This record gives sequence, structure tokens and C-alpha cells, in this order.
Amino acid sequence: MCNIGRAGLMLPEGLKLNVFQDHEIGRKMRISKKKSLSLDDLDRKIIKELQTNARQSYLELGKKLHASEGTIRYRLRLILKRGIIQLKAALDPSVLGFDFSCVMGIEIDIAKLPEAASILEKNPHVTFLSRCTGSFDIIAILIFRNTQDFDQFMDETISKLPGLKRTQTFVNMRVFKASWMSDMNVDQLLEP
Repeated sequence: MCNIGRAGLMLPEGLKLNVFQDHEIGRKMRISKKKSLSLDDLDRKIIKELQTNARQSYLELGKKLHASEGTIRYRLRLILKRGIIQLKAALDPSVLGFDFSCVMGIEIDIAKLPEAASILEKNPHVTFLSRCTGSFDIIAILIFRNTQDFDQFMDETISKLPGLKRTQTFVNMRVFKASWMSDMNVDQLLEP
């Protein structure tokens, strides 16, 4: 025997359909409807080649991948238009003297999190910022020239964050992989 649920669905006897009554909670829990984009073998090969050397011409890529220059140009234009990749310069901050990097866990009053995150995301020393689960509410990856600059950042920025409860810093002794560095703003980073 089946019952008709609130949404007109056939439900097995005894099963109830729970619907969010609070629209705010429903909005927060909604999953993005952004469609996942697929890549075929040629698209993947183009991307891998560009990750090795983004300055290759369409002709060079075509020869390596056994495709015409026009095909490569068309495929790359679509890949770029769909936002799958971006072609831009990757900055290596250590070459510019930014030898101190760390990961910081920040515990903050949840009501003040948006305000604190807004302050941090505008700071050029913050190269990655994420709300997370676990012991901390925010994880940040930070870079500085030295420990004195880091100390100044702690005094002038972190200590003044609204709702700050505690932080824990993990100093990077050696970085093995740092793909997040490609999005740094060199002008802001080098400002005095």
C-alpha cells in the first residue's frame, strides 16, 4: 500500500516526506546546479601540454598531439571559454625573497566569520583562504619575507580579527607542491 506524499510522490506505507520548513536552511544546504563539464582525450592532452609549457603555439601543439592547428585552436578556445583552465603567469615568491610560508588554522566566532574572512582575503600575504570543518573555522596559507613580517602581520591583522578565539600556525619547512601560488598578485605582494 502506498501513500501520496506532500509533493504528490508515491511513498511506501509509513514513510514520511520531510521538507525544509526554514527557507534559509534550505538555501544554505542546496547543492550547486552547475553542470559538470567533461573532457575528452584530446582536451586532456592539450591541457597537459600547456601545463608543461603554456607558450607553445597551436602548430606545435597540433604536431605533438597529431591534430590540426585549427582543431587545437578551436578546442583551446572552448576549454578557456568554459573556464576549465586559465592561461596566466605563475609567480614564484621565493625568488622575490618571500622565504617564510605557513599554514594557519583560525578558530573564530561563527557570527563574525564573514567579516574576518573579508579582511583576510584582501591581504596580499594570504594566498589561500578556506572555510573548513574540524578544529578550525578558517584555514589560510600565508607568505612573508621573514619572521619579522609574519610577527607584524600577527600584531596588525590577526590579533584584530573580529571574533578571534585562537590560531595555530604550521611553518612550512620545505614546500613540495604549491599550485596555489599561481594566483598571487605580484604588485600587491611587493608593496612596502
